[in-house]
Amino acid sequence: MIASPSRPCLPKAPSTARTTNRLAKEVVLLVVAGLPACSPGDAVQDGSAGVLVSVAELADIRDAAASGLEPHAANVAEFIAFVDGLNEASRGWPELSGEVVVDAPSSGDPVQLSSDGGRLVYGLAIAWHLAGDEEYARRAREMILDLTDTHGYRDASTTEFRFGGQGTLNLARGGTPYIYAAVLLEGWRGWTAEDKLAYQEWLRDVMYTKVAWASRFSKNNWGVAGSFSSALMAWYLGDHPDWQLEEVSPYVLPQSEVVDYTRPPDLHWLLLDPGNRLRLTPQQAFEAHNAYQIGRMLTTEEWRLDGLASIWGIQRNGAIPDEILRGPDPVDGDYLPSEGPGTNYTMTSIEHLTAHAEFLRRRGDRSIFDHVSADGSGSLLQAYRFVIDNPLGSHCFPSGTRNALYVAYRYYEHPALLRSIEECGESNIEGHRLALYGRLTHPLPIPGGGE
Repeated sequence: MIASPSRPCLPKAPSTARTTNRLAKEVVLLVVAGLPACSPGDAVQDGSAGVLVSVAELADIRDAAASGLEPHAANVAEFIAFVDGLNEASRGWPELSGEVVVDAPSSGDPVQLSSDGGRLVYGLAIAWHLAGDEEYARRAREMILDLTDTHGYRDASTTEFRFGGQGTLNLARGGTPYIYAAVLLEGWRGWTAEDKLAYQEWLRDVMYTKVAWASRFSKNNWGVAGSFSSALMAWYLGDHPDWQLEEVSPYVLPQSEVVDYTRPPDLHWLLLDPGNRLRLTPQQAFEAHNAYQIGRMLTTEEWRLDGLASIWGIQRNGAIPDEILRGPDPVDGDYLPSEGPGTNYTMTSIEHLTAHAEFLRRRGDRSIFDHVSADGSGSLLQAYRFVIDNPLGSHCFPSGTRNALYVAYRYYEHPALLRSIEECGESNIEGHRLALYGRLTHPLPIPGGGE
């Protein structure tokens, strides 16, 4: 581990004609309050960096809010009200225990793995640091440990778990923020070594195998969520370096003959035997699933995976064909004419990828944020611009998914990201699926704005 993370920071006033005196003034006030301006791509490089936010950053946000500085004061008040309301509503959720059977194709079943479930457990852990009330931490702990009494996650229409079923996606998206929360509970007296071990064993034995399938085989947002979740689990299990993480092998060859776990096999994945398993150490799994995420961005034949479109990956213009094909727009078009499902799934894929990029940035790895192939394809920033900064037709990210733009802007400082937030209005406080609470944790003073 590198000794200590760098100081949390706020974006510098952007060098764009849209910058106002008010924005510059607010940035100055925030710097005076102890939150320095960022350089592009400031990296936090050790385990205390959190997944999307660190304890140190939350402490500075808390202190700035207590001093009445905006946007922190308003953000924190809105955030606490949201978490309190969702926590109260969760008292009526069904108990989560034993075999879990997923009501496919619902992405909200069980509710604990829905968007609200992820927002709640992560929000509770953040709220503990912002408000200092241990009840938030206790409730987050309860939610995490409830998972350890579960297994299965088959679709209701099947008699056994099926890789690629709805349970795979719901674990990859809804289960991942639980890890965010567990990381923020480190150091709290109520989160014991026994608690952490029980949770880690459940991740290893129940969640990892199912989620890693999506990472290895899926080209669309299922795979993006799967690679991030698998890499994050491997990192979180890193204090057990000898553990074996089991997943469906993408390789026809036995493991003893596989020389590189970070690349896809030569043979088509439909020829594979689900009973052929790959067993990797946490370090091997971390490297493999990070590499698969980068590979998913590529447009080469090797990285087609299960892609159904005639082209795939992130194209030179930023289009993501495997998301666009789910709507009415052409996969090889120069823009997205409709507000249909292809556009929404494109935004979802970008949101998931941004969360993975930020997690790695905090480990000192900027590879997802910075990746661009020699021909200009494979760029996360260009994927954003295809949607929000397209001269032929642009779109606003929905209010929840828009939280990802705050995270992306903190790194890129690209004026198109700032302009989109200004013109579309600030996001809600909670976020969508994986880049949660971006407006709170990666704050940005917004001049004017509004829906």
